[in-house]
Amino acid sequence: MYGDPAALDALADELSGRARQVRAAADEHRRDGDRARWVSDAATAYRRQLAADCAAVDAAAEGVDAAAELLRRHADEVRERLAAIARAEREVRAWLAEQAAHGGELLEEVGGVLGELPEAGADAWRQASSRLSRLGLW
Repeated sequence: MYGDPAALDALADELSGRARQVRAAADEHRRDGDRARWVSDAATAYRRQLAADCAAVDAAAEGVDAAAELLRRHADEVRERLAAIARAEREVRAWLAEQAAHGGELLEEVGGVLGELPEAGADAWRQASSRLSRLGLW
């Protein structure tokens, strides 16, 4: 298998969910700070630290969301490449079938290659490609 875009999408969704959880924790921390009504130097320091902590948490959540977006884009690219590979494999099969249908001295060999083609994405395509090259067909 060349790649699993569904697994990449699932991972991206998981990361997005984690980012939401991180933001919810920061929001709860902010609410706790808003409920603190005391006034003192310690209260000022607490609020300052709270603001810095929440900014760091928000930045972390943004980073996680950015990673999720990169995974989604990669999944889309994998989908596109898998589709291109599938198209190429179909074209090879169609071309070989056409060659076999036209007959000629390569009929038996081409038919043998056609019957032995591996499943989509299999490493055995390298062997099939080498065999086709040796026959001067590729």
